[in-house]
Amino acid sequence: MMKVVRHTETGSLLVEVLLYMTICSLIIGMVLLLNNGEQREYYHFDREGRILFAHIKRMQIATLYGNLQRVGGGNRIVLDGTRYGYINGSSTMVYRELPPSMHIEFTGTSQVLRFAGHKGVGKVFTVTLVDSVIRYKRTFIFARQSGRIRWEESKF
Repeated sequence: MMKVVRHTETGSLLVEVLLYMTICSLIIGMVLLLNNGEQREYYHFDREGRILFAHIKRMQIATLYGNLQRVGGGNRIVLDGTRYGYINGSSTMVYRELPPSMHIEFTGTSQVLRFAGHKGVGKVFTVTLVDSVIRYKRTFIFARQSGRIRWEESKF
């Protein structure tokens, strides 16, 4: 009589491979979700940075081409930690609130950027938009009397 050897582990390799694939896909999914949240926050940071840039640029261009606001202190942007004010199309001051994860830093002595109709480059200013969640900074570098603005972005 011939002895039959039974393997009790039949099919265990397939189960192990499926288990490893499941664990790996869960880990990859969690990493992608974390990365997706950071991308979403960067999108909001980039959007707010571009809007702030547009308001500064509009004040510069209006000043350079002689469209000065005589009422209420002229062309200006008022900087606050969590919001900033700008002159809109109907010559009134409007404030824009930043998302809770962002704030503004300013290097000048006053929190009000006054754009005057002077010729020449004048003093150079920086306004920095900071996002504390993704730890990004976007620094706008400009002179009030010049039409140029550049920005530098960094991670801190």
